[in-house]
Amino acid sequence: MNAIEEALAEKIHNDVGDEAAQAGRFLERFDRTPEAEQWPLVRRWINDYPIAFFKELREQRPILKTPVCTLIARFDDFNEVVSIPRTFTVALYKPKMGDYLMAEDDTPMHNNEKAIMLSLLKREDLPRIREFIAAKAKETLDSANGAIDLVPDYARSVPTAMVQTHFGLDGINPKHLIKWSYWNQYDSFHNQFFHDEPNPDEIIKKRESANRWLGFYVGLLIVRKWIMNKLGKSKDDVVYRILQADYPKESNFNVFRQGINVGGLLIGAVETTSMAVSQAVQGILDRPEILSLAVAAAKEGNNEAFDPIVWEALRFNPAFKYMFRTAAEDYTVASGTERETLITKGTTIMPLMLSAMFDPAAFDDPETFNPARPYGNSFHFGFGSHECMGKEVGRVMIPEMVKQVLLRPEIQALGPIDKNGGAVPEHYLLKWRS
Repeated sequence: MNAIEEALAEKIHNDVGDEAAQAGRFLERFDRTPEAEQWPLVRRWINDYPIAFFKELREQRPILKTPVCTLIARFDDFNEVVSIPRTFTVALYKPKMGDYLMAEDDTPMHNNEKAIMLSLLKREDLPRIREFIAAKAKETLDSANGAIDLVPDYARSVPTAMVQTHFGLDGINPKHLIKWSYWNQYDSFHNQFFHDEPNPDEIIKKRESANRWLGFYVGLLIVRKWIMNKLGKSKDDVVYRILQADYPKESNFNVFRQGINVGGLLIGAVETTSMAVSQAVQGILDRPEILSLAVAAAKEGNNEAFDPIVWEALRFNPAFKYMFRTAAEDYTVASGTERETLITKGTTIMPLMLSAMFDPAAFDDPETFNPARPYGNSFHFGFGSHECMGKEVGRVMIPEMVKQVLLRPEIQALGPIDKNGGAVPEHYLLKWRS
């Protein structure tokens, strides 16, 4: 596939520009496809034609059972299933995340540790974080001399700088932090049984190796900062806050648990931000009229006008199109409606975030790019008990990173995002007048 064909494919992916995708024939083809071939077909539609495919699901079969998992397409049903974590659990996280709080479902450990960490990720830090991101992003772009590979050289490096400076994971080459975040995110969210990765065991090995090194580093980091704290030489970052706080004995938030949560600060911050920033930039650059509005708001320093443009671009192409959960018991979704469906124990379900954000029951004129659309019902950071813990940091970091890119004069893409045959953006070449 040449560059022109790739660009066309990406446009189809974002804006439903393919005639076949609009024909309303997905379910017809699904029904006549042999059972063994149905899931690969559905997986391809999710990757290549999500908006059109999900629209047909919402209108004709909003709860679609496949041989591998069950898709949940409507806004109300999405909210229902992700709001009952003891029924629809994150059991598939456990082999990947181990004892981290996000692998727990409404347990005392999950609730206690999340509350502790949220109290230390202070909202009053957000203006300072945005200022830091703006300065670091500008410095990175200034040094690029008019051209950059956005993913490795910006979308990953800038949030890593925030992790080191504000979160406090310092004293190490940032390339290691990027790698450790990458393999944890990839194995957890892109290497489940239904993804059919060609080398799943190799990805697991890379995640396990990353975690050994991360654990070693975090152990040394905590010892170093504990000593510095005792010497009265601490500073204000989240790791120091973790070490300085007093915890109720009942919380069991000992130094081992503290170390696991320090690692979680890294894993949740870098790769997801990279995906969101890259896809938001592309979504705006692909729409010249929206680009003009975004640049004008950016030049005015009007974040209230600029930030919604970023979230609207991500509504069309979010970092994650779906969640996945496992039914811990039999449960009837949408009970009492014509679409009520029994989900049996052990079933893997996919609540479709992208589809929910295009449901006309919750979003007016959903297929129109509305740069003034309120943040409202969006699910950019998940929903329910497993909503991203760093949501508020992300809500300032992601749009500020996008803004600094769009402030470059005559900014343009040299091609679409390149995932290098994988599941996440790996390269995105941009240039501007330097």
